[in-house]
Amino acid sequence: MMNVTLDQLKAFERVVRLGSFHAAALDLHLTQPSVSARVKELETALNVQLFVRQGPRIRLTAEGHALIEFADRTLNAASDLVERFRTRDPLMGVLRLGLNESFALISATDLIERIERLYPGIRTSLFVGDTGTVSRMLNEQALDVAIVSEARVEGHVKQEYIGRNRLGWFVHAGFPKTRELLSPSDLAPLHLIISPPTAKLHATVMKWFADARVTPERVSTCNSLSVTVQAVVKGLGVALVPIRIIQAEVEAKRVKQLPVAPEVPAHSVSICYQASEFGPGLNTLVDLIRELIAHHQLF
Repeated sequence: MMNVTLDQLKAFERVVRLGSFHAAALDLHLTQPSVSARVKELETALNVQLFVRQGPRIRLTAEGHALIEFADRTLNAASDLVERFRTRDPLMGVLRLGLNESFALISATDLIERIERLYPGIRTSLFVGDTGTVSRMLNEQALDVAIVSEARVEGHVKQEYIGRNRLGWFVHAGFPKTRELLSPSDLAPLHLIISPPTAKLHATVMKWFADARVTPERVSTCNSLSVTVQAVVKGLGVALVPIRIIQAEVEAKRVKQLPVAPEVPAHSVSICYQASEFGPGLNTLVDLIRELIAHHQLF
């Protein structure tokens, strides 16, 4: 069985668009017999007749009408592929974007909307995850660009600092009033809800207790900060989460922040991207992310 080639599809598409084999040959800088041969090879490969010849005129068969849509998509995809790797611009084709959950919850939809406004037709593969997972995907070159807290990336990934993600302990608004400042020893007996071990938040919590030589008694984990926030709203536990993502619940007086000493250290947040792909397109995306962070007062 013969394989269908891009040259065959291009010859077929030009004949359809220009209306004759002669015009297609001129456009492709080929001889008319060469164009005819490519179309004949395509018909043989697909086991169909694509044109009916009526004297000097030609018309498409039903199979030809069906094929032209496939041909257009295939040729456009091939053109996009060549352009993507010629420019090394991740904004050509599919943008593989990784986000920490803080950015995703507040700004992801705005970011995608603005990207689509700048690059109509772009496709986005969006992954929301924790530090360990997103860092690994960057290192494996499975992401083009990502926003990561306390990134752990290799030399081929470029980092640009964008701010600090402040953290706090939060409880249901009905939690009994406490003294002015709580220590790790005060929180250790409570039901704590924290991120899983792959997340930097998990290590931050455990170090905060370890530095005070305290071991928390009851720890549950949840890999979704939005679900963790809802658990706090329902009074199911005490959680360490980024202050910005729970701000609306604080303002609505559904939750409150516990005053603690020492403070839980904030996380450094970076934009990370594949160094080999940096260019005008990616620079535009980095600037756009910075604008959204400032607009939403995120970090």
